[in-house]
Amino acid sequence: MRRTTLLTGSLVVCFFGALSEQQPGAFPDSGDPPARVARVAYLEGSVSFQPSGDTTWTMAPVNYPMTTGDRLYADAVKRAAKKFGGKVVAEKKWEYSPEKVRRTQAQEIPIFTQNVDYDVLVVADETDEIGDQLMYQTWDPRPVAGTQGLIPTAWHPTHDRWGATQLQHRFERLAHRWMTPVDYSAWIAVRSLGEAALRTKSTDFAKLRDYMLGPDFGVGAFKGVPVNYRAWDHQLREPILLAWARTVVSVSPQDQFIHPVTNIDTLGYDKPESTCKLK
Repeated sequence: MRRTTLLTGSLVVCFFGALSEQQPGAFPDSGDPPARVARVAYLEGSVSFQPSGDTTWTMAPVNYPMTTGDRLYADAVKRAAKKFGGKVVAEKKWEYSPEKVRRTQAQEIPIFTQNVDYDVLVVADETDEIGDQLMYQTWDPRPVAGTQGLIPTAWHPTHDRWGATQLQHRFERLAHRWMTPVDYSAWIAVRSLGEAALRTKSTDFAKLRDYMLGPDFGVGAFKGVPVNYRAWDHQLREPILLAWARTVVSVSPQDQFIHPVTNIDTLGYDKPESTCKLK
């Protein structure tokens, strides 16, 4: 059985929303907003939340304003480990502060990972405050994955399989930069609408929607297979790239995991698992 060591940061997985900086001279007791504020924009599954200064965990509400001292904990990593036969054998949470960064990476990470039998260190640090500094800091040589290190992503600048190089070059010529996952998501959304309009010969919203959510829809997305949409939550059903800084290492779903409908539904929440039932 594969084992996973889980490392969580001050703000962890399933955190969505932009961060805004505090103006110089503003303090919490003056009524000014804290240094960083964001909000929980979307939740899927069990997500627990611990407000700053509190010792109890509660369910995270949508649109709740999050601050630097808050900790948001999602069960996504543990759920995935359980689903795919892994095991979390150790877990530790760190609160971020500039003076603690050097000590955490140089002293605490080797101690934390010593005398632990594991295959990969999973880090959850969506604010990018310390995760990038954890590579090569473990006691034994082990990969780092999660929000830093080996990351799951919809798109990556080094993706070049299944004709992806053509899309990369076309986007670079137009935008004068590499295509990001956000760019790719926007492209596939427009591409889906165009494909649906072409096939239905219509611009009627209801017809386009029904076709895109139906069994006959599929659009080329430079992922090796046509992508389509899940009828129950309208989520794009697509392969996910597993990438390092300079290369795509693998593409999921992995061959070892199969599904009666499509192997892509081994990723994320399958229909019986999801509480989202859109119509």
